[in-house]
Amino acid sequence: MSTLSPYQYCSNCGSDSMTPASGREFVCAECGYRHFVTPFPAACALILDAEKRLLVTRRAHEPGLGKLGLPGGVVEPGETGEEAVARETMEEVGLQLPASSFKYFASLPNLYLFQNYLWPTIDLFYLVEVPDFQAVTASADEVSDIYTPFLNEVSVEEFAFDSNAEAVRRLQEVQSRLV
Repeated sequence: MSTLSPYQYCSNCGSDSMTPASGREFVCAECGYRHFVTPFPAACALILDAEKRLLVTRRAHEPGLGKLGLPGGVVEPGETGEEAVARETMEEVGLQLPASSFKYFASLPNLYLFQNYLWPTIDLFYLVEVPDFQAVTASADEVSDIYTPFLNEVSVEEFAFDSNAEAVRRLQEVQSRLV
């Protein structure tokens, strides 16, 4: 993680005297207030169709512009992981699915570059199966392209985030044992 402080000013006294005490703690030299960097929760969708094809997106923005991704994003205040992944799926690929249709699959740590700081996240992956991908429409703000390769043909090396690649690899492993 970056040792530069993501905090320009102390949120307690307004001083610009922030110093790192560790990789995740920054202390104000003026008032001693301690600021911590903790993982942000994010929710990601592993969407399979009846033919065991996986919905994969190509990112339309940084970080990871042009690389592969999965529908997902930050969990908003008051949301469950399932509600967040249902919302993000609707926003990014136009699939309107109830939160209850998403089943927890895995949680994986990740790093997300935002405003010149490498923020830690905890990515919550949820699995959902749909009959087909006919209703999928890419949100141009989020997704530049959509792919639906068979799960066993997805190349994990092309993903923007290690957590996405690892979740897909784990899903490939689970599905190969079911065949």
